[in-house]
Amino acid sequence: MADKKITNEPDTNYRLVGIASALKEYQVCHHLNQLLGCDFRKLEALVFEPKDRTRKTEFSVFKAEDALKNTFIVFTNKNLGEYLLPEISNFDYLVQIRGKFADNDIAGLMDSIRQFPQVVMCLEVPLKKIKSKERLSYEEEKEVQRLISPKRFRK
Repeated sequence: MADKKITNEPDTNYRLVGIASALKEYQVCHHLNQLLGCDFRKLEALVFEPKDRTRKTEFSVFKAEDALKNTFIVFTNKNLGEYLLPEISNFDYLVQIRGKFADNDIAGLMDSIRQFPQVVMCLEVPLKKIKSKERLSYEEEKEVQRLISPKRFRK
């Protein structure tokens, strides 16, 4: 009888761009807003509690969509000496791009990001290089639909 394995592979249907910069997170998002013509909003932070530490580490997350329904998620990669993705610790910010974004669009985006003040480096990160892809799985909490209206039971 053949062994069956259940795998829970993280979704890798995205492109990842790393940014090394001394800019603050809100400044990076402001420049990306102007560049992409969208409106980034801050989401609930990603929180990790390492087994060997007592303190929790939070990484900021910002999200926006453009007119073509491409989704952009900006993660901070560094906080208090910890890294969201330790294997690419040379980047301060990670931009996850979901949607139909062609190679020449990515190259143009990176060239434009390199024009931001204080950006040292901007490169596309090959997903094969990342061992901890599950850390980039961000699920927004959606409001739960009420099944029973409270007005129904009022007298």
